[in-house]
Amino acid sequence: MTKITKKNFGKKLAKYGALSVAIAGVADATGQVVYTDVDPDFVGGLGDSFAIDFDGDGTDDVTILQSNNGNYELVQANAGANGVAQFDAGNAYVYASNLAEGASIDGSLMFASFGSMCAGPGYNGSQFCGTGPSFSGIQFTAGGGTTHYAWVRVDVADSENFQVLDYAFEATPNTGIIAGDEGATAGVEDQLFANFDYFVSNERLNLSAANVMESVAVYTILGQQVADQKLNGTNGTVNLAALSTGVYVAKVSIDGATKTIKFAKK
Repeated sequence: MTKITKKNFGKKLAKYGALSVAIAGVADATGQVVYTDVDPDFVGGLGDSFAIDFDGDGTDDVTILQSNNGNYELVQANAGANGVAQFDAGNAYVYASNLAEGASIDGSLMFASFGSMCAGPGYNGSQFCGTGPSFSGIQFTAGGGTTHYAWVRVDVADSENFQVLDYAFEATPNTGIIAGDEGATAGVEDQLFANFDYFVSNERLNLSAANVMESVAVYTILGQQVADQKLNGTNGTVNLAALSTGVYVAKVSIDGATKTIKFAKK
């Protein structure tokens, strides 16, 4: 059976398309890198597809899909008016580049509206077949008309089976991103934010943590600050009544450390 999956924060957030997989996506951002862990990993087979809307503007930026191209099966990335990083295979076929972790994704790369990741036998330019977790570079235009760069980590077993593991984009316009950059820190921050939780209800963002929270700032998905509030407890709320419907990023501070979350106002 064909599955066309768009990740969201639950059914009530589906129209925003901010995260593309099942309900349990976990998003973190540090600085301007907005990272999304596809949890659980999306597992696709014949006819399946996985659409990603990086910036939550309601328009899919790239789709990873499996399809039949007449006489062979293939897994490919389709970006429409956006771009998938490609390489010159010296023939008429367009192949997606398998980028090394740490590679720069920016305007110096070649981009095409689509790129084959793993095609059937005889198409030797495919770089993703059976290589394990691998990175595809993406260039896309955000809702405000600005250009951004992103990566998607996939695991393509063969021309019929693939997984989407996680992805991230750089929220600063015209700024490259490093393949694999999750924009997150570990260690002390993880301990401070142990048992941290949040949810939106009745136009309020509700926060809770095991440790005392100091402040919370709210931004649009592209970095414009729209709220800033001091906190002094293990529970806190932010009034969202004045904000337009859409997807936002909130930065919560505990003892000098910051955790960034995504949420949507309905």
